[in-house]
Amino acid sequence: MDNIRNIIKKAQDDLFPELEAKIRSELEKKDKDWLIDQIIYLTCERHSLQEQRNDLEDIKKRLTRINNTGYDDQSVVDFIDTYQKMNRENLEASGFLINPPHLGLATIESHQRSKKGENLLEEAQDILYVALYGDKTINVHLTREQEEILTITLPQSKSEVLSFLKAVTEVNTTGTWKDPEGVSNDDHANNVGLQVEFSNNKKGTTGTAVFVALNLINLLQVNEQILYAHMEKVERSSLQSL
Repeated sequence: MDNIRNIIKKAQDDLFPELEAKIRSELEKKDKDWLIDQIIYLTCERHSLQEQRNDLEDIKKRLTRINNTGYDDQSVVDFIDTYQKMNRENLEASGFLINPPHLGLATIESHQRSKKGENLLEEAQDILYVALYGDKTINVHLTREQEEILTITLPQSKSEVLSFLKAVTEVNTTGTWKDPEGVSNDDHANNVGLQVEFSNNKKGTTGTAVFVALNLINLLQVNEQILYAHMEKVERSSLQSL
């Protein structure tokens, strides 16, 4: 019995020999090196290796920026003092954001950030990386005294925004957020909890920098009304020296 799928399949079968001949004719005109490059590209793309390579390049660039800048406890305090009170209104009024979607809706895309908005997002991501993972090997000199666990909860669909973090434990959760304004309810939504163990200092400034950086990342990209994160102290961990 004919149906739309059978009709489409028959049309594709009829057209395939002509399409194959056309592709073969065009490929025969290309040189060997070009063909090899295309085969490698398609193979990497099929196995998501191209994406992995891009992620690796982004990590290298981040580590180079951090190493060239250099960070210490005072750098972290300066970052907190500069951006602790930043909010959505500040960012829009100052031209960091360009017609972004309403808070709680879609992720903010790069074309909805100005150049300085892109730079601020990059800085916030770098500081988050510095606070969680930075050590002297990348020219980061922070006082590390107290082990803590950071947990960030955000929609599964937006979790890719924080893919630059490493050594993260992911826990699937269900959202029960009720938006008072009725814009972004996510009752029974698919959320993910990201957990990272890191070393804070006794004053807690490294942890505060984490929250300030996450707030900026949320305002500039994630775009949740509330990006929930909390920290708790770890009394003993296998990551600590025995």
